[in-house]
Amino acid sequence: MEVAQLLDLYRQGHRNFSNVDISNGLLRSVNLIGIDLRGATLNKADLSSANLIDANLTGANLIETNLRGAMLRGANFADADLSWANLTWSNSSNSRFVRSNLSVANFSGANLIEADFTGAILKGANLRGTNLRGAMLKNLRTCADTDFTGVRNLDERMRLYLCTVASGTHPFTKNDSRQTLGCPI
Repeated sequence: MEVAQLLDLYRQGHRNFSNVDISNGLLRSVNLIGIDLRGATLNKADLSSANLIDANLTGANLIETNLRGAMLRGANFADADLSWANLTWSNSSNSRFVRSNLSVANFSGANLIEADFTGAILKGANLRGTNLRGAMLKNLRTCADTDFTGVRNLDERMRLYLCTVASGTHPFTKNDSRQTLGCPI
């Protein structure tokens, strides 16, 4: 589907765009509140500064997608593939990343208040400087090579859990995952 067609249909009141392919689409700063993109392919799309509040992206492919500065509050990314995605400075509070592939995803500076990462893959993810107040990071499939440097408001029980599953060194920052969490030696 062409981006112009999607935006035109959205303006007409359509919200269901499940399974569409808008890979490489330029959607910078668009307003797509409540859009349904279940199973959609958005690989390498530019959604920087987009408004995707309450969007449904369950099972979507967002490999190398740019979501820098996007408003993602309440969005559902369950079972989505966000590997290599850029979510720096996004507002992802109350978002669901349940069972998502977040391999090498960059969340630097993101607001992740009450985000749910249950069962997610956090291999090589960058969480530097994120706000994790109330975030759920449990039953992770992997937490290897993840950088937690400067995270804010991480619950102590969550930090201790992460210390039991974290391992390795971030591929770019070269920071040891357990050290960035302040884990006991």
